[in-house]
Parts: sequence; C-alpha cells; structure tokens
Amino acid sequence: MSTGSPGADSLDDPAGASILDAAMSLLAEGGLAAFTTDRLASTARVSKSSIYRRWPDKKSIFLALMKQWGRRAEVDEMGDLRAEIAQWYADRQRTYNSPGFRQVSASLVELAAHDREIDEVLNTYRRSSWNTVRGILKRAIDRGEISAGGGLERMEQFFLGPLYFRAVLEGQEIDDATMVDFQRLALAAVGLGPEQQPGACVMDHAGAGAEELNP
Repeated sequence: MSTGSPGADSLDDPAGASILDAAMSLLAEGGLAAFTTDRLASTARVSKSSIYRRWPDKKSIFLALMKQWGRRAEVDEMGDLRAEIAQWYADRQRTYNSPGFRQVSASLVELAAHDREIDEVLNTYRRSSWNTVRGILKRAIDRGEISAGGGLERMEQFFLGPLYFRAVLEGQEIDDATMVDFQRLALAAVGLGPEQQPGACVMDHAGAGAEELNP
C-alpha cells in the first residue's frame, strides 16, 4: 500500500507537513473517535482532494504521521556519558512535554493494536527514536566508562522506561526535578552514581542480589 508521495511529510512539501501537524492536533484534542478526513481538511484549511493527493486513505495519513511523530533524539557525541545523557534527557523532556504528546501516543498505540502494518511501522519508528540512547550507552561501554554486563537492551529500557511511564501512562509533566532524579538513578544503575566506580554496573549484580534476598 502506498503511504503517499515521497515529499508529503518532508521539507519539500510544507503543505503536507502542515496537514500532518493538523492531524496531530486532531488526535491530541479528540483521539481516534474525532478523527475524520472532513475535520482534518477543515483544521488544516485545505481541500479533501489536497489530502487525498498525498495520502489515499486515513491509514496512509496515520503511517505518515508516525514518521513525523517518532523522531529520534538529537545528541552530539561528546566523549562523556554524563554529558551525552544530559543532552538526551533534555531532548526527551521537550518532546514528551509537548502539547498532545500523550494523547497522540495513546491513539497510535490503539491503532497499532488493531492493524499489523501500523504496528510494524510504529515499532520501526519507535526503535529508531530509541536507538539514540542505545548509541550513547554503546559508546560509553566502548570507552570503558561503564560495563556491558547488564546487557545493552536492558540498560536502554531502564533509561527509557521511567520517562515513558510518567509521560504517557500517567500523563504527568516531566519537570526539571523529576528529570534530574531519573537521570541520577539511571546513571547510578550503570555504575556512575556517587557510591559506584566507573565500569561497575549495578545491573550486573541484580540477579545475585535477588538470590541473597530469596535463598
């Protein structure tokens, strides 16, 4: 199935990008129940034919919307885990606190639950956006700042989970104090807390700790 013309969600087509912005606003305000092509045309102030020239149906619109919505974090390589993670947290704070983020996320997850193609695309773009933190952690491991013993995927999920839980599941703002606390706890878990030395990973010993608590 076609997902629309190549430039429909790019800088080459500002009108198409504006339509996707309007689609995001509709989802943020009323969810899937309020999303119709008629309302999208009215909100974007374009004709329905202008929409259909780019996307043949609502599913195509949602697929294009996910590509725009699921952008990855922009983080410079700075040669230091703390600095790169701080930049990543700041980027995620801006993204997750943006108006309608929770509502749009919930709508896209609902769509994915009922459509395999949308689910696959959502997973692809979600993974792309998450790859930034994986890259940060991988570079830190390569530099010897932290240990890989905890498993890169589990470490990645540990950084991502609290932010997503607070922003999407609980619908709470990620304020500065919360962001600092999440960052401090995550760094401590990979060995950069005040009581751990670089290269030691608390996750390495999670299983052993559980055995001691449950002999």
